[in-house]
Amino acid sequence: MNLVVDAGNTRLKYAFFDDGELLEVKYRADDLFRDIRKWREERGRVDLLLSGSGDITEGMRATLKESVDWCVEASPLMPMPLKIGYATPETLGFDRIAICTGALGLYPGHPLLVIDSGTCITFNYVDAEGMFLGGNISPGLEMRFKGLRHFTARLPLVEASERYGGMGHTTEEAIRNGVMDGMLFEVENYIRRFLETFDDGKVLLTGGNSYFLENHLKENVEFCKILGFIGLNRILDFAK
Repeated sequence: MNLVVDAGNTRLKYAFFDDGELLEVKYRADDLFRDIRKWREERGRVDLLLSGSGDITEGMRATLKESVDWCVEASPLMPMPLKIGYATPETLGFDRIAICTGALGLYPGHPLLVIDSGTCITFNYVDAEGMFLGGNISPGLEMRFKGLRHFTARLPLVEASERYGGMGHTTEEAIRNGVMDGMLFEVENYIRRFLETFDDGKVLLTGGNSYFLENHLKENVEFCKILGFIGLNRILDFAK
């Protein structure tokens, strides 16, 4: 069976797959080694793809490799189902590769716009032949709020809220409406332009902050929280 581990900027998360079926997902590292032992005892073998260099120590990395039967570390230059047409593949974040590989597995033969809404928002394009073409990177929701506070003398730090929109009648409302509507309008425009260009295009949304967009983007968008895990599992299968 497969174990894919994503060591991100703020947390380590992981998932177990067997023959393409998702068996378990965890969004904290506390149970990782116990889960590895459990699945090795039950299924006999665990192969690992380790992605990211964030929330993991070198000691934990070494112990993790020793705990599985086979391990490969993610690299944008490794063999994978997704073809890379990026001018600087060595600088391409593997999180972007993973979500696009996951989307390609769900919708082969279609042009794809894959949006990841997290610390940053990434807009990623894959053509119908499975080639990653590139995309754009924009500040995420929290970064926008913090940026207004950090780069001004008097504007307060405001948090996102379910209730926003329209004209702000206080400074707090003006910031919240501007940030949240601005982000929504930005994403909507990317989607509109993409679908105007590609009649058979598919739009997928994932990421830790996708909940906000999910509440407002109802048409022509598929939400998949585990898209990155799906992609990492496909890459691991391809590498073995």
